[in-house]
Amino acid sequence: MRVEVPLVSEVEAGNYTVIDNFKPVTQFDTVPVSVPVKKHTYALRVHGDSMVSDIGDSFPAGSILIVEPDMEAIPGDYVIALNPARETTFKQLVKDGGDLYLKPLNSRYPLKPLGDAKVIGVVREFTKRFR
Repeated sequence: MRVEVPLVSEVEAGNYTVIDNFKPVTQFDTVPVSVPVKKHTYALRVHGDSMVSDIGDSFPAGSILIVEPDMEAIPGDYVIALNPARETTFKQLVKDGGDLYLKPLNSRYPLKPLGDAKVIGVVREFTKRFR
């Protein structure tokens, strides 16, 4: 059985409760997944180059992320975070001492404290589409 989840915008990701995989709506494009999905699992398209790296994992612009909002994030996970201005960002969650940070993979971008931002999803899978 082929399973698909909705491909949403950053704004829709910030309000993921509107996404319900058990009551599909036709307003979203969908993407296939190979991981188990829950009620609010969704897909996001990567924008920008803050998560592009020359070594190890790299997520170039256009990559599709499968995001599980109903999973607790642990340090090392790639996450979607929502800041108090309701803007989303995609980074790696890291811990130093007792503090959590959002780490870009591109060394040109700074490490930022999680601070008042909230992790709203854990990346479970990623793919790159060319067309």
